[in-house]
Amino acid sequence: MLRLTLLLAALAASPLIAGEAAPPAGRPYQGPALPASVEVLGTPYGLDFGVVPPHSTLEGKFMLVNRSGKARKVLHTVPSCQCTTLEITGKEIPAGGTLEVPVRMKVSSTGRKSANVKVLVENQDAPITFEMKAEVAYAIRALVPDAKGNPQPYVDAAEDPSRLKGLAWVRSTDNAPFSVRSVQGQPARIRNFDPAKDPPRAEYEVEFELPGEPCEQVPKYLLIETDRSDARLIDLRVRHACTRILPGLDIAEFRTNAGVLPVGGSGTFEIEVKKMASNRLASAQSLDPRFTAELVEQRADGSSVMAVVKLTPAPGVRGVFMVPVRLAAVDAQGRPYQIQRPEPASPGAPPRVVTLPSTADLLVYGVVE
Repeated sequence: MLRLTLLLAALAASPLIAGEAAPPAGRPYQGPALPASVEVLGTPYGLDFGVVPPHSTLEGKFMLVNRSGKARKVLHTVPSCQCTTLEITGKEIPAGGTLEVPVRMKVSSTGRKSANVKVLVENQDAPITFEMKAEVAYAIRALVPDAKGNPQPYVDAAEDPSRLKGLAWVRSTDNAPFSVRSVQGQPARIRNFDPAKDPPRAEYEVEFELPGEPCEQVPKYLLIETDRSDARLIDLRVRHACTRILPGLDIAEFRTNAGVLPVGGSGTFEIEVKKMASNRLASAQSLDPRFTAELVEQRADGSSVMAVVKLTPAPGVRGVFMVPVRLAAVDAQGRPYQIQRPEPASPGAPPRVVTLPSTADLLVYGVVE
């Protein structure tokens, strides 16, 4: 009972998410203290947007403040991934005045997200940093108790594989009733609830049981399907010895939600590949023969590449799916490149560096109906 209380309290503590609400406003927060000798500073240091729905665009306004008696020019701006500003390079901050810096950040899949913009002004060595952060979550959230009984947004089976079987507590953040349609593509088993007799609720105890062997059959994510249009599918990462992900490309997310695909149609999704510099994606390929994947667009975003992939199910495909899509990259001359990445070593052993091919397998899930 204590565990149930903790889980429901954690779910209930989530801020409300309204599908048609006004754009979220960021709460200002302060950064490290600056010495008095710094003449141009930024305010606020950061904006925290709290909990926001997937595929939100967060907009914030920052100010450059010139405390000197001489106008200062903006020399350069460096946005991190998924974060952009209106062009302010070359603009001047008046002596004793201010310059507005609008910043926009797009978020897609669930989890904690952050981005920043660094602004370099003349006659000042250290760049000025503006941050934005948010937690991206659907209007329905799921938690599973870990080995210590604490609610977590993942399945904790890294040390105890028996935890691949258990209960997920699923609740709407706005307290609206909904129905759980399936778990891992199979009809949902819900404790103390009969869908033939009982009306929909705002919270459920949902049973799950995932395969533990062979290793390639252990799923990397647990998928729960609901009837809410703004939360048709929600995922929980499965932590297990067999679900380690080590891609040869630094993709921002290891999975993406393609949403609802129409029967006989297709859908698109966007994925961010980090630290690409002048490299670009060459192709996208579905590793599931029931689907085809096509790279339809890509663009530079800071040091990242934002790619749009089209996913098309074969005729006859229905229901919930999770398919791997392989992304392959090339350098500026069109040649495949390799990535070197340090590997954790055993105690007392020297560190290892592995060379990985320039590909990454992205898990794409959704439902065809």
